[in-house]
Amino acid sequence: MSAPGFFRKSALEKLSTPEKLDQLIKITSSRSWIALLTIAIAIGTALSWGFVGRVKTKINTSGILLGGEVYDIVATSQGQLKSLNVTIGDKVDEGDIIAIIDQPELAQQIESAKAALIERQFELKQLLAFGTKDTEIQDELIEQQRVSVEQQIQSVEKNIIFLKQQLEIDKELFSKGLATNPQVISSEQRLENAENQIMDLKAKLVQMSSQELSVGFNLKQKITLIKQRIAQESRRANQLEEQYEIKKSIKSPHSGEVVEVLSTSGVVVGPGTPLFKVKDELKIADSGKIRGVLYVPSQDGKKIKVGMEALVVPATVKPQEFGYMKATVTYVSEFPVTQQGMMTSMGNDQLVQGLLRMGAPYEVEVEFEPNQASYSGYEWTSANGPEVMINAGTSCMGKITVKEEVPIAMVIPALRKFFDLY
Repeated sequence: MSAPGFFRKSALEKLSTPEKLDQLIKITSSRSWIALLTIAIAIGTALSWGFVGRVKTKINTSGILLGGEVYDIVATSQGQLKSLNVTIGDKVDEGDIIAIIDQPELAQQIESAKAALIERQFELKQLLAFGTKDTEIQDELIEQQRVSVEQQIQSVEKNIIFLKQQLEIDKELFSKGLATNPQVISSEQRLENAENQIMDLKAKLVQMSSQELSVGFNLKQKITLIKQRIAQESRRANQLEEQYEIKKSIKSPHSGEVVEVLSTSGVVVGPGTPLFKVKDELKIADSGKIRGVLYVPSQDGKKIKVGMEALVVPATVKPQEFGYMKATVTYVSEFPVTQQGMMTSMGNDQLVQGLLRMGAPYEVEVEFEPNQASYSGYEWTSANGPEVMINAGTSCMGKITVKEEVPIAMVIPALRKFFDLY
């Protein structure tokens, strides 16, 4: 009996031979394999970048390009700053006296040296007045001198008692943290000077005794000896006065404009303590360099350190076309700068007011990488940068890299926060 005519011939053949074990079954097409391989490569690349790649955290800044050099004017001696004769915007010349530092110890030494000089001069006058008189008058003179020296010894001995008491008080205060080590050292030095003075006076008594035994000693030799002492005391007094003037009067080693005051009257300073900053615009003519002065919001100021990488673009250049100038952070202000300090640097009230909207900013200075092959003379993130000269006084924008980390380190904290694993 033949099959009905409405069945297809191919279907009838398949039913007659249902098992074709010699043929492969096609599960996935080649297109699917290519897509799967592409996805695997993408995932592998993403994982590799997550561990090997770097993500930079940058802070956006604004500022201005400036020329010239900025110098720190520092104290050259230790003491209390009696006066600081500069304010922001002042012009100073090299050699100007810009600060006075109190030097009480040196002043006391000068007074002592002058008193000793007067004493030696008085001795010379006495010797000249009584040198030609007889032995009796000379003996009386020596006796008067002895009485004077003994009175001085008594006075100095009383002073030594007082100085010893003062030293004990200073040491006790120092042990309790109520006095400084320099105060204790100063008391010790005063005591030592008084004891030395006692020794000198006692030596003078011995000398007087010797003079009594040799009244007939050559007057000329005596005059010569006292003149030598007078010359010695005079040189000592002059040296102390010169030293006093050098330590008391601080002179500016540079000329320029005061851009920031770093100290104030009344504070105790030491050698190397910064007093203020001076900007010398004339240095730009010699070096041909410019630097970037950027202002960072107060909340980000302490994140920036010297040596960090910075990218700066002048307002006259499109960063989309030419990129940024490469730079390195060379200075970060310790405290937020004032409006007056910003005006001194930028010279534009509108720019300053705009920057102050974010609060009192920190000042950051950057130095640009040189590149003699580029038209501007500086290194750019693009090939050679724009064919324009970079001039001082141009406003600019910048980015400072404050942190660099692998991407996976950023993903893990985000996942913890998402799943509330903290």
